[in-house]
Amino acid sequence: MEYRLIALTALFSLCCGCATIKQSDTARTGVEQLLVSSAIDKSLDRIDFRPISGAAVYVEQKYLDCVDKNYVLVATHQRLLKSGCTLVEKPEEAQVVLEVGSGGVGTDRQEMFVGVPEISLPVPLPVNIPKISFYSRTRANGTAKLTLVAYDAKTKQPVLSPGSMLARSDHKSWNVLGTGHVVSGSVPAELERATGESESLVKVPTLTAGKPTTVR
Repeated sequence: MEYRLIALTALFSLCCGCATIKQSDTARTGVEQLLVSSAIDKSLDRIDFRPISGAAVYVEQKYLDCVDKNYVLVATHQRLLKSGCTLVEKPEEAQVVLEVGSGGVGTDRQEMFVGVPEISLPVPLPVNIPKISFYSRTRANGTAKLTLVAYDAKTKQPVLSPGSMLARSDHKSWNVLGTGHVVSGSVPAELERATGESESLVKVPTLTAGKPTTVR
């Protein structure tokens, strides 16, 4: 029995693996929050606020019930102010009432790997064989479906009704034989533009339109 344990230990010691540990000092990771906020920004960017430019606007938020609700409201305020609108605190002070609703704001994740799953050997060999991954891929998406309706505070006639705006953000990562993660997607691109730093631990050349480039 001892010889079998020694042989198994020697065999496992020759194998190498790679593990990724998810760590966060907050309840939600920064990437998860960026996935949501980026999708919200993309959704709001598709709305043309020019028809109510310069109006006194009251933002009705009672129909808005979603994760990061405050960000949706502040991002909406930002776009209204950029269009020359004035924000008021009471509907009776407004020329236009803007209602904001959400049809879906959140994240989802898909993971795939090729290799050997973790195996627990039964007694009399209580040994756990670790997961060995030859290829792994993870994709996380942020989704935001927002609806805005604006109407004249006195006549109740619509002045802005763009309908529902649906947008997504993504964060993709893949790894081959533990060589390091290659990261791509809208969120990593946004981070790199803002900070000048790339999340990818390795750079893999590829071809785009006949010219060599680098996967980010």
